[in-house]
Amino acid sequence: MSSQLYKIQSSLKMVKDPVVRERLLMVQAAHQEPLRNAAKKFGCGHDKINYWKKRYESRGIRGLYTKPRSGRPPKISEEEAMKIRRTVRKHNPMKGWRTQGIRELIIHETGVTYSFRHAIRIIQSWGMSKVKPRPRYAFSKEEDRKMFLKKPRGTWHAGPADGK
Repeated sequence: MSSQLYKIQSSLKMVKDPVVRERLLMVQAAHQEPLRNAAKKFGCGHDKINYWKKRYESRGIRGLYTKPRSGRPPKISEEEAMKIRRTVRKHNPMKGWRTQGIRELIIHETGVTYSFRHAIRIIQSWGMSKVKPRPRYAFSKEEDRKMFLKKPRGTWHAGPADGK
């Protein structure tokens, strides 16, 4: 076994990220067999296998990680976002917040208007999740709801030990 394959084998034991592991397995297959056979094995094009092989050879294991991508900068600063996040987390945890309320808070604090859907994305990026209340039957009758509730059962009491 060549030294390159040995390095790949030892790297496979250490890497936990499934995407990087798959790319490393692609590189390993590219070293062991022709690119087209490796591509069939992974269900992709041979050019993709060759791309990851060249990245691994030029940059090592770090070359298999996804590069950071630039994107549109956020409209509110990190400090403003943290301030709003703290307010939302602190304020009345039992009652909670509605998305529209958080959206209005963002508008009030920063002057930036986000769409309803983007406000949900921001809230989810803060690690919060939407909690849906349990559905109630809006058109049910009062007596039907009372019948549905659990009734207290009769209790059992232990009698005297001698059975009398």
